[in-house]
Amino acid sequence: MKFKVLILVLVLLFSFTLLFDRNGFSTEKSPEVPRSGGTYHRPLEFNPKTLDPPLAIDMYAVTIIQQIFDGLVQFDKDLNVIPAVAKSWKISPDGLTYNFNLKEGVKFHNGREVTADDFIYSFTRIIDPKTKSPAAPFLEKVIGFKEFHEGKISTVKGLRAIDKYTFEIKLTEPYSPFLSILGMNKFKVLPREEVEKSGTDFGKSPMGTGPFKFVSMKEREEIVLEANPDYFEGKPFLDKIIFKIFHGAPREEIFLRFKEGDLEDSFIPFKDVEEIIKSKQYIFFQKPILSLRFYGLNTQTKPLNLKKVRKAINLAIPKEEIGKDILKGMAHLTDSIIPLGMPGYKPGKVSLKYNPQKAKRLLKEAGYPEGRGIQPIPFWSAAKSELAVKELEMVKNALSRVGISMDIQYETNWPKFQELLSSKKAPIFMYAWYADFPDPDNFLWTLFHSKSKYNYTNYHNPEVDRLLDRARAERDYLKRMAMYRKIEEIILDDAPIVPMVNHLFQMVYQPYVRGVEVSALGGPYIPMKKIWLKK
Repeated sequence: MKFKVLILVLVLLFSFTLLFDRNGFSTEKSPEVPRSGGTYHRPLEFNPKTLDPPLAIDMYAVTIIQQIFDGLVQFDKDLNVIPAVAKSWKISPDGLTYNFNLKEGVKFHNGREVTADDFIYSFTRIIDPKTKSPAAPFLEKVIGFKEFHEGKISTVKGLRAIDKYTFEIKLTEPYSPFLSILGMNKFKVLPREEVEKSGTDFGKSPMGTGPFKFVSMKEREEIVLEANPDYFEGKPFLDKIIFKIFHGAPREEIFLRFKEGDLEDSFIPFKDVEEIIKSKQYIFFQKPILSLRFYGLNTQTKPLNLKKVRKAINLAIPKEEIGKDILKGMAHLTDSIIPLGMPGYKPGKVSLKYNPQKAKRLLKEAGYPEGRGIQPIPFWSAAKSELAVKELEMVKNALSRVGISMDIQYETNWPKFQELLSSKKAPIFMYAWYADFPDPDNFLWTLFHSKSKYNYTNYHNPEVDRLLDRARAERDYLKRMAMYRKIEEIILDDAPIVPMVNHLFQMVYQPYVRGVEVSALGGPYIPMKKIWLKK
């Protein structure tokens, strides 16, 4: 049975790759000898809010953090967990003890060697309530978490240095996705002396062990990194990376700068994709990634606190029309939370397909016949590109036909948009979640558990909380996936979101760019230490 499930997952992944994967970085030609040197210019659509790993909450920050910092483990291009600062690890048969053997000679950018004590500090800082890290719930099962979090003890008992190069983590109960979780951008090793010296400004001048060092940041302009000559995996090929910040500018503007030679890679306006593929002037790269773009519905805001109203909104939105007329097939329309390609994915669990007549009926049953009594509902978006505007106008018109009026509002300042979501005061919002690690827990627990800081919809279902916690402790793979499918069905029936699409990673590169590796985690996790320029 396990073999059949594995085959099914592989078939799904392979089928999706056949449909969507285009890799211009061919490996069939005779291998080229990498060249060192050069500056790589890469676009960022928005300014990161912070570059402090435990506090980072957006993919723009993750893109930078992945180059500056390292953790115990990392993911390869096939999403296998592989060594980073840890050279090996051992998990006890009961799943409660994790021992990590650290590589010797790994140094922070200030020249000091990394030891097990640095991981104790870094993990304790995440747990510390003064840090206010959204990653803290991922460490709740560490022995002593609760007591330390409540100020009853001064050290976390479950974090221990066996010796200088052996770091031990002890859990209160099995935690199936834990090893993968440690590959997230949040769990990087930090130099205590630098964090304490910088205080709250550490996120503006970060220091880690990674292949690139932080040089400077000009808000809304650029972030500059330089190669770390002492990197433990060897000096990267590039001398420097300059991230150019476009602050919500349309992709057409970014693509124009690319064509003018100011960037080594670029996002592609949808209307230009086919032309780019045909021209072969540039290297085109396309790959399915583990992601979900959705419309969030604040379940504590009237009238969205009523399930029937939320379901009516789901039923009133013509996804197929949006996919055909606006997205033009360049994304995978979905009615699921778990994305295509992720273990546990199963489409069509809850039927909320386009049905405006049923939407009207549900509104009437909820006490709002023809939408009467519903005030215009603010709908927030950080994206204001031509496509985003068209999509939201189509949604607005569709909802008006069933009697719901939308007030579309844009906040293109990404930190301010994140603050709006974190305040949990946005009635409806457009948002995308990209996997931090390849496990359904990263979507279901993160977006819908009542303890999660990313639960921007204010969703709270005690049964879902209970099942999510049980799933984390379940060590039988098949039982665990079955639990996630059940959890997803419950959430979809409660309708706190409108699932829209699974994204594709689509980028175009200058013809001289080499060494790009993209996993299903997408752009933020591209290891730029492997990129080199053939010019």
